[in-house]
Amino acid sequence: MKNAYEAVEAAIDEADASRKRVAKLKSKQVRGIDDIASLKATAQTWFHTHRPALAEAPQSDISKVDACYRRILDATARLAAKGTYVTALKEAKAALIDLRGPVLVLPSSEHAASAGDNVPDFSPLAGNPKMRDILARRWQECAKCVKADAHLAAIVMMGGLLEALFVARANQMTDKTLLTSAKSAPTDKGTGKTIKYQDWMLDSYIKVGRELKWITESGKDVADKLKEYRNFIHPAKELRYDVELGINDSEIFWGVTKALTRQLLASVTP
Repeated sequence: MKNAYEAVEAAIDEADASRKRVAKLKSKQVRGIDDIASLKATAQTWFHTHRPALAEAPQSDISKVDACYRRILDATARLAAKGTYVTALKEAKAALIDLRGPVLVLPSSEHAASAGDNVPDFSPLAGNPKMRDILARRWQECAKCVKADAHLAAIVMMGGLLEALFVARANQMTDKTLLTSAKSAPTDKGTGKTIKYQDWMLDSYIKVGRELKWITESGKDVADKLKEYRNFIHPAKELRYDVELGINDSEIFWGVTKALTRQLLASVTP
């Protein structure tokens, strides 16, 4: 059986793929036998394959996801409108994304067990021993900030670490034109030319990293959220949004950081 994190990841991808298939249908109602069977299979996969991995997960409210897939199963018993499925699948994806944060830090899961605070081997990303030492120190400082209840400091450190890892991943590429020609690559507003990748911000690296398949779609979603919270380093922004960070926030984002680190390391071709 998949662990909780893997189950959520798979369910998000399946909900999104199913929604895109339905959205492409030309008719207002879903009538095709194959289309209905595919929708039914997506819902049943949730109940029989993914849901069992999440049923015992603490802090995981799976009732919203259940409700969405029950609506889909009910709809397959009649000639339901395309919009019924599209809406249900959108809501299912949103509910699954809400689940992803808590399961990233489940202490009992295989995922969490393999994602401890031990410093990973950064050598696939950084050949320079001094850079590996720097990355290791940043990793350790993130963990210390989380444990010390320095939650904003922890999240800011995580954002900086991820940015460094994305830069390191870019440096590993032999053909840098894959970066500069990416659709998501940032351009200079004055000249229209692609900005040098060494000068990109984290937002651009997240977008291009997803485009080049360094990270998953769900990885991009949570990286975007971490990037937003990192910006609360500015007191005026914290005041504007009335945000108060706590232990759950820093622990969740530490799990996100570790998951993204593993994806970036795995993306390097041996």
